[in-house]
Amino acid sequence: MAVIRTRGAVRSYTTEPVGDEVLESLLEAMLAAPSASNKQAWAFLAVREPKRVRRIRAFAPGIIGLPPLVLVACIDRARMTGDPHLRDAGSLCVAMAVENFLLAAHAQGLGGCPVSSFLPEPVQMLLDLPSHLEPVLLVPVGRPAQPLRPSPRRARQEVVCHESWHPPHPG
Repeated sequence: MAVIRTRGAVRSYTTEPVGDEVLESLLEAMLAAPSASNKQAWAFLAVREPKRVRRIRAFAPGIIGLPPLVLVACIDRARMTGDPHLRDAGSLCVAMAVENFLLAAHAQGLGGCPVSSFLPEPVQMLLDLPSHLEPVLLVPVGRPAQPLRPSPRRARQEVVCHESWHPPHPG
């Protein structure tokens, strides 16, 4: 619970690289995420080469700072055949995997922030992604350059009810 409660968005990174062993553990956590009908209709590309990271960043205004790692999280449209309900679930499945990735990163002293503000077509071209892989999130990750400050959260009674919806009256 401490990892979940203390996680926050990190947008400024040190130059320390994310090593192979750490990356492998993050990917393992990511791939343990649930997915709709267990289709695992996702694909991920880990980018650590600084030149590629800078090129991706040129088409991603949501990436602030220069991270040592960018995870490119994609929906795999080729795995979403047969069930019309899966079309909408693909992004949710990718998001759950990315959350696992970010929690694992935080547990290891790293931080990141999912980014949806980017141009998918140039990213797809830069990384030679096949047409059935649709990038939906970029996830810059690295060692935080500043102390982590979790974002304020809305009060539980404002967003959670039990049995039926009866939020508190604004006062």
